[in-house]
Amino acid sequence: MWETWIIELLKGIGLLFLNPVLYIGLLVTYILGSKRVKQERKLFHIRVEDPMIEMKEYIVPSLLMGIVLSIITGLLGLNMPFEFVLLAGLLSAVFSLFLFVRLLSPVYTVGLSFLIIFGLSYYGFNGIMDEGLFAFEKSIYPSIAVLLGLLVIAEGWLIRKRGSLHASPLYEKGKRGMLVGAQKSKRIWLVPVLLFVPNGVLDMPGDLWPVFTFGETEWAPIVVPFFIGFSIKAKSTLLANIVQPLGRNISSVGMVVLAVAAAGYWIPYLSLAAVAIAIIGHAVIFLVYKNREETRPSFFTSSKNGLMILGVLPESPAERMGLRPGELLTKVNGRMVHSRAELYEALQSNRAHCKLEVFDINDQIRLVQNALYEGDHHELGILAVENRKLLPMEGAHTNYNNFTV
Repeated sequence: MWETWIIELLKGIGLLFLNPVLYIGLLVTYILGSKRVKQERKLFHIRVEDPMIEMKEYIVPSLLMGIVLSIITGLLGLNMPFEFVLLAGLLSAVFSLFLFVRLLSPVYTVGLSFLIIFGLSYYGFNGIMDEGLFAFEKSIYPSIAVLLGLLVIAEGWLIRKRGSLHASPLYEKGKRGMLVGAQKSKRIWLVPVLLFVPNGVLDMPGDLWPVFTFGETEWAPIVVPFFIGFSIKAKSTLLANIVQPLGRNISSVGMVVLAVAAAGYWIPYLSLAAVAIAIIGHAVIFLVYKNREETRPSFFTSSKNGLMILGVLPESPAERMGLRPGELLTKVNGRMVHSRAELYEALQSNRAHCKLEVFDINDQIRLVQNALYEGDHHELGILAVENRKLLPMEGAHTNYNNFTV
């Protein structure tokens, strides 16, 4: 019996790989990676990060979160109407194909699916196809709201832990047309979650499949893919300084939603309140962030004391020496540097070894040194911000050394 149960459960997990939403997400992450690399080559004439970063982030980091949520939903026996699974998948597919990454937050895919189902029920919709689709008990609403709370908490956690990793550098036009830098992160995480749908919808025989009874309906487990989209740009500070409070605030909203949703099992209309809190709270958090970014001065700007590091190329001497975006490079081999040209000349004074004087983000000085080997990628491997204007077609006809040293 246990062998049969395990085999059938694995079949249910296998349904995840038959879900077209999974592969739409893969396609979109490939497109996001290609667009990022194209922008990096336009601005810097070089690819900064691996073009597969977005695809790697798509599955691996969020898989653990999916397992944790699946354990919780499995213990709760969280049941969902199959119509909800279809609607959430359809919204995810539409937002993905139009590259509306910010709308791939669960507050929009799950929240809007809830509102559609709730609206149809509120206006007396009795289902279609002989009362088949969209015909179910209203007591199912709290389960959707609980799922939304769990996914919003997961979104906040992923933003905190993964939101600033492999951020892409870029140039922008600042005040008076001068060059300023920024960091950008745009990605999609896949979170597979175990849910329970009406038994028989997917032709699952009840004697082989573990089922739960809710009212007069038997519910069978299925693993459903959910997207968590994240798109943000930071120019007033390091991206890492933004994602930490942003993620905490979103997780806090998720916990409030979860608490209100749980109360919805006793007061059904609180489920609607939970969804409203999620959508409004999420929107307000990002609106406040956007307004702060627009009013605060740029962080990645030129300095009279040295070169501001905007990015560090992977596997370069700069990465080996521990250089980080946001640090100020002041001296190279004992020479003051204020431009890429001066940095390049200072490096040429000793082709085999370099000594650097760097001020970190806490304005603490440190000295680093490293051997330079023939064939090292772009000598030192940093992207810097210097005092010049942003050209109309930045990077179109400029030598590589004008971007990385």
